[in-house]
Amino acid sequence: MINTELPIVPQDSTDLREIFATALVRQAPLPERLNTVMLEMETIARDEGIPVIGRLEGAIVRTLTALRGDAVTRVLDIGTAIGYSALWLAYALPEGGKVTSIELDPERAARAADFIDRAGMADRVEILVGDAFELIPQLGTYDLIFQDIMKHAYFGSDPSFATELLKLSKAHLEPNGVLMIDNAFCGGGVVAGEHAHPSNQLAGVQEMNKALAEDPDFTGLILPVRDGLWIAQRTA
Repeated sequence: MINTELPIVPQDSTDLREIFATALVRQAPLPERLNTVMLEMETIARDEGIPVIGRLEGAIVRTLTALRGDAVTRVLDIGTAIGYSALWLAYALPEGGKVTSIELDPERAARAADFIDRAGMADRVEILVGDAFELIPQLGTYDLIFQDIMKHAYFGSDPSFATELLKLSKAHLEPNGVLMIDNAFCGGGVVAGEHAHPSNQLAGVQEMNKALAEDPDFTGLILPVRDGLWIAQRTA
């Protein structure tokens, strides 16, 4: 398993507004089979320190995906972890929709496949094991791309990989497609002020944020929920 002994952003917010919003989300009905597996995944993620987006952000991702209706049938999920985000995305899709999910860690990919199968979503999610930079060029284009990778694993050696992944995502995003990127605040480091010696992953996320904000082919914003969620639509 890949070393993930770095601080992770908890799935549960301490912000009273987000706590309230999460409580309301939990009142919304989900299919029993899906909800049972998601609750199990949330517990495991807390106990084992596995980064997942949590119930509130998951509901946001699902809602934004579902709002586009039949316009979204092909989704690329970059960073499977244990499959939590993939389930929210798959649940939002119309009949015949498909999520392709990429995971660097084979052990996590195997766990994700089990959770997804038990949630009844195996026919909607395909997991590819390997490096996103190697796999994505072999794939087609997508209506929606959700990026939630282990940033220290991908950007830890070179911060420029963050903008390279942004370029790669853009190249595989359909016109009018939606790009979502989790952890736009990079554990809060982006909004913590100036850093004399930022980590490579922080420097990478800072450059990625700037590049996406200035790209004339996108219109979007960072939703300040949890650790920041980029929502951007490709307009050209």
